[in-house]
Amino acid sequence: MNKLNQSVLIATLSLLTVGSRCYADPAQAEDDAYGMAVSYTARGFAMSPTNSSGVGSAGYTVRLLIPVSKGLDYVILVGADRAARDIDLYVYDEVGSLILDDRRPDRRAGVKFRSSYSGTVEAYVQIARAIGLASYAVLVGRRGVEKEAASGPPPSPSTATLPGPAAGGSSAAGGPATTP
Repeated sequence: MNKLNQSVLIATLSLLTVGSRCYADPAQAEDDAYGMAVSYTARGFAMSPTNSSGVGSAGYTVRLLIPVSKGLDYVILVGADRAARDIDLYVYDEVGSLILDDRRPDRRAGVKFRSSYSGTVEAYVQIARAIGLASYAVLVGRRGVEKEAASGPPPSPSTATLPGPAAGGSSAAGGPATTP
């Protein structure tokens, strides 16, 4: 085997090895996000999935709209699989001002903030660097009590109370009496 064929063979084998070890693994990305959430749940954050998980190559960006309430603390966490090398997260308010970002060269991203208004924030998740296709999963946590809900009127009952049958007005089957 000559030198050229040998180098081509080595390059092909190394690409196949990298390709077989680094592939999109959505379950691993979700496990990573939930692993990050453990410390926040211990601090009183109620974590919920955003139904925003997916697969993308380097440069892929996804936009999320997240409802927020004034005075509550929020955490946005992005977990990833092994194929992701750098995930970035940017959070903007309703008028387009940057609230927070996480541009660290890390395969995870996360920010924590207290909302100064009620409305929505725009979160952009970007796979900055990846080997092939990478998976990501986004979780949002919230902590606190909405002041409007705590001081507002009591909630109305979901079902109305119906009066029972009149004395002696039951049917032969043991249920309430029916009128024709």
